[in-house]
Amino acid sequence: MRSRISLPALALLGLLLASCTADPLNVVVLSARAPGDKCEFDDNTKYVEGGSVDFRPYIINGVTTFTGFYGQIFAWENNMQAVETTVNGQPVDNGTGNDFVADSVVYEYQYTDPSVTLAAETENIHAVITAGGLAANNTVGVSLIQPNASTAIGNSATIDTSAQTLLVTFQIFGKLVAGTSKHTNKVSFPVTVYRSSTTALDCASQALVVNGGVCNIPGRDQAVSCKKP
Repeated sequence: MRSRISLPALALLGLLLASCTADPLNVVVLSARAPGDKCEFDDNTKYVEGGSVDFRPYIINGVTTFTGFYGQIFAWENNMQAVETTVNGQPVDNGTGNDFVADSVVYEYQYTDPSVTLAAETENIHAVITAGGLAANNTVGVSLIQPNASTAIGNSATIDTSAQTLLVTFQIFGKLVAGTSKHTNKVSFPVTVYRSSTTALDCASQALVVNGGVCNIPGRDQAVSCKKP
């Protein structure tokens, strides 16, 4: 399942280059899983090449809010093997020493609106992949639009008149259970950002509800809209 988003050539080129130049590391982040029909991201044969976020405000339970984030699930694998270590017949490592424990993600941004400058941001996470873990059975989630980037994009007026491309490049850092510091390859993923209207959408006034799509997140991969309850 490929993304329905039309990707600008620059963003697509960045995605392809990141894939082709990934470092030959032990823990590797691979394809972006497609959400499927139930937002389960559980099929490693279905993937997306990009996403979109509509920053239009909407009203839920009398409160005006907007979606300014984009979470994405990626397949990853650990190419190290579980090796049991013994000393004088006593086990000192039961095979978990090569398990990778992620503790942070660093995000870097390239943005097509020259009036907005986005600095790198770091997110603390906790994710584990065991030694020998295969991409078909293992995933890691990242929040691609971090708080400062979201605020800067939301405060800009350019997205009111034309969609912009946010190319997010992230890298995951952590340690093996045995103590060695490790990091993954860098991965780039383009997100189209726009604001379909500056007027807050009030679905309740029409006896409707906000359409959250398959992941129940209004504005994710579709324009903010209403639907029947």
